[in-house]
Amino acid sequence: MIEYDFVELNKYKILEDNNYTKDERDFYISKKDKRVFSFGRIGNESIAWLEQEVNQPNTSDEWQFFCNVDPSEGLRTDIVSPYL
Repeated sequence: MIEYDFVELNKYKILEDNNYTKDERDFYISKKDKRVFSFGRIGNESIAWLEQEVNQPNTSDEWQFFCNVDPSEGLRTDIVSPYL
């Protein structure tokens, strides 16, 4: 269990070091990169995957969502509206 906690803390540190904000609804959000990572998806993926996604430039003008279940359009709007 200690090893798991350490891995999760490292994932959150990667996001925080790249200016992602922890949202009260269990998301990390970057207004600059227009990206949203759910806690569930962060927990399911490796550190290497997370680093790759964070470092990959968002070449579209659209928000990108990294969640286990794709959020509806209404939920997407609700998630990002405080960051517009």
